[in-house]
Formats: sequence, structure tokens, C-alpha cells
Amino acid sequence: MAGKGYRLTNYRNKIHAKIPEPNDNVTMTMGNKTVVDAVFADTGLDVFLDGLKRVQGNSVAAETAALVANSVEMTGISVNRIDRILEEDAVREEYGLDANAPRSIYRTIERIGENSDAIVRYLGDVLKKKYGVKMDTVFMDWTSLFFEAPQQGIVRVGYSRDHRPDRPQVTIGLSMDRESGMPIGLTVNAGNILDVTHFEDTFEQIRHLLPKDAMIVFDNGAYSRKNSALLDKEGVGFVTRLQLNASDDKFVGSHKEDWIPIDGTISYQMIEGNLKRRRYIFRNEKLKADVLARCRRKAERDWEEMEIIRKNIDSGKKPRKKYRNSNCFVDTKLSYQFPLDNRTKEEAIDEAVNRMITGREGLFVLLTNRPLTAEKTIELYRARNHVEGAFRDLKHGIDWRPARCTNEMAIKGRILISFLALFCISMVRFLHPEYRNRTAESICEELGSFSLTVLVKGDEPKRRIFSNFTSLIRLLRARIKGKIRGLRADQTSLDTF
Repeated sequence: MAGKGYRLTNYRNKIHAKIPEPNDNVTMTMGNKTVVDAVFADTGLDVFLDGLKRVQGNSVAAETAALVANSVEMTGISVNRIDRILEEDAVREEYGLDANAPRSIYRTIERIGENSDAIVRYLGDVLKKKYGVKMDTVFMDWTSLFFEAPQQGIVRVGYSRDHRPDRPQVTIGLSMDRESGMPIGLTVNAGNILDVTHFEDTFEQIRHLLPKDAMIVFDNGAYSRKNSALLDKEGVGFVTRLQLNASDDKFVGSHKEDWIPIDGTISYQMIEGNLKRRRYIFRNEKLKADVLARCRRKAERDWEEMEIIRKNIDSGKKPRKKYRNSNCFVDTKLSYQFPLDNRTKEEAIDEAVNRMITGREGLFVLLTNRPLTAEKTIELYRARNHVEGAFRDLKHGIDWRPARCTNEMAIKGRILISFLALFCISMVRFLHPEYRNRTAESICEELGSFSLTVLVKGDEPKRRIFSNFTSLIRLLRARIKGKIRGLRADQTSLDTF
């Protein structure tokens, strides 16, 4: 046995991995860079960014392209990781950057943050003048991004959409054109600013882009008399959702037989309001069924919990802590009543569900200041889901904790980087209709497969090998070819394919 064990150990020691001789070759993803270069060149954003500073040092456009290209990955890559990536000579050469890039990108982030509004306005003007984006209907929405950091500057505690009220945050406003799906506006405010206050900044940023009789669609959190009066003054139409109020309850109660069907599940009633506004009360049978199902599930959970409480009382046990006051200076005495004790389980649950019903189940209100039909009004509001999807893409590309964002301009610059990444992906879907229904993740996955290998062998000239040409890369090659300006002799261009 000892001999066999020795021979087995000796045999294992002879197993070696079959790998080639180590070398200094470098392989990197190039699909993201290709998209960013194409968009920057096609929109002229590279020239605009380079105009933000003197010629000395690295190009602002080149450093911004590096930041955006890595943010396009939609994996929450941080600025801290990007500066480590740029420490590789071969990577910097492809972006046309020198050895100072790992440090200077932080100043670039602050610089573009200082010019965030100007950059966003420039892109909006380009979309309108060069690409003919009409911006007849624009979706506006607001969200928040929280920080693992103390309150400072615009980083403030406020209403959190991320369900983190314990963390300070900033609020972000995003505007998106309906027809093209292009983001056209970005505003950043303090974390304690409500949507109804943030609305004016977001609207003022895109106002010059809107044609006559444009339509704005937004949620009820931003609606107020002041904001609606602003839209009326500018001659802009709007569609928004409102909370049901007592007047709506009274109207519905007195017009139970006046519902006008739209389809098998949705019907409506219309109230002609002041200032020629139309207030539509919609009833969605599917939504009503979902609400009642949630109420029933809650009643079933409460029934099971009630049985546990009764069992504990019958056995003489103390009630669970959550039903008592844990303060040592307070004596808590509880009494329990079971009003539905004489009912069966099903009867008791039915009674509990009836008590939960308010009469508003499945009802919602949409308001417009234009003579739109109910069908058109609900169609516009439902289409607003596109901007919510854009917010998911925007947030997916941000990783705050290691991002070293310590001041307002750096924060705005970091958010702008993710906005530009969203802009680049949206341009792909806008200019190539076959990608219109593709998600950002699937586009990024396709881009990620296109790669460049730089062959390094002693003092010999470096060789570049591109591989995995996807259909999207082949489409972009025609768009980018001959349009990139200012490339260094050793920098990659699709002209070399």
C-alpha cells in the first residue's frame, strides 16, 4: 500500500498545465470604445469637449471617452477601477492618453461636471438640428441615488426611491424623447429636493428644444398648480397622473352606470375641469383583481398569525415582543379580542377583505390640458415606461462607493458619464432600427465580445489583432469610418480594419 501511495503521489506531481510561454501581450474589449468613438465623432461631441480646456495635457474628449466606454459595460464600474485600467500602457495608447491619465481623469470628471448643463444642451441641439428629432412628446421623470457617505453639499437625506431613507442622496431628473427614445435632458439637485420643486429645472433645460404644441408626460409627484401654470404659459401640453380625491369618489358613486369601455378590462369617465382641462377617471378590472388578491393574501397571513397569538394566550405564554413595549420603565398590559371568533376561516377572511376595500381599487386619474381622447391619454401615459427603463440603465452603470466623488462638480460629472453611456446606447437603437427593441444589457453583451489583442515582442513594432466582429460592429464601422479626428499614429481607428 505504501508503494502504491508513493507511486500515486509521484504521478500527481507529474501533472502540468499545458499553457504557452508567458508573454506581454494585452487583450482588451473594444466594442464599447467603438460605440463611444462613433457617437462622439458623429455628434461632434469630441470637438466640443476639447474646447473646454487648453491644448496642454490629455484631451478632455479622450479621457471622457475612456470613462464613458468603461461605463457602457453597465456593470457598475467605478472611476477608481478605471484609473487602474489606464495604468496599462497598451490601454492608454488605444485611447490616445499619456502616463498622467490615471490621475488627470479625476480633474476631467470635475471639469465636465462644471459644464454638465452645457454638454447636455449641446447634445439636445445636435439631435434636433442634425438628426431631426422632433421632440413632440417628451417624458420627464425623477429618481434618487444614495451614497454610503455623510451628508455634504448636495448629498442630503430625502425621500428615497431606493428604499434607503437612512442614506443621503442626490436627485436626478431625466428627459427623454418618445419617438426616438433619446435622452435629451439631465438635471442634478440636492437629495432633499422634491420632484415638484425639481420640475422647473428639468423643464427649463429642455424648453428651447420643444416645438409649438409639444407634449410633456410626467408622474403625479411633480404636479402642482404652479408647474401646470408654467406649462400653460409656455403653450406646452401635458399628461400626468393625479391622486384620487373625495370629489372623485363622489363623482364615481353618482355615475356607477356611466362607465365607457375602452377594451375588455379598461373603462373610463370624464370630468370637464377648469381651464379646459380633462380629468379622466379610469377603471382597470385587472388592476382591481390584483389589489383584491393582495388583500386576500394579507388576510390569510393575518389569520395564521392570529392563530399563533391565540395559541400562546391559551398556553399562558407572554405575547411576542413586537406586541409589547420593550422599555424597562413601562409596564405593558395587553388584552386581545377576536371579533370573528364565531366564523369559519373562509368567512372570516372574506369579512376581513371586505373591511379592507375602499372602493378605489383599480381606479386612477389622468389629467391633460389638451383635448385628447381617453385612449390617447392613457396611451401617452403608458409609454412613459420607457423613461423608467432608461433610469434602470442609468443607475446600473453607477457604482458610488469607490467613486471618490467628494464635491458637487465631481458628483455631477460622474452622473454625466453614465448619462453619456446611456446616450451612446440609445444612439445605437435610434440609428439602427433593428436594435430598437434590444435591451441595453444585450447590446453591451454583444459589444463586449469584440476585442483587440496587442502583440508585444521585445523591441519589435506592436501588432494589433481584432477579433469577434459582431453584426453591430460591422454596422458601426461604416458610420465611424473617416470621421474620427485627431488620432495619434499609434491609436486605434476602425479605418485600419
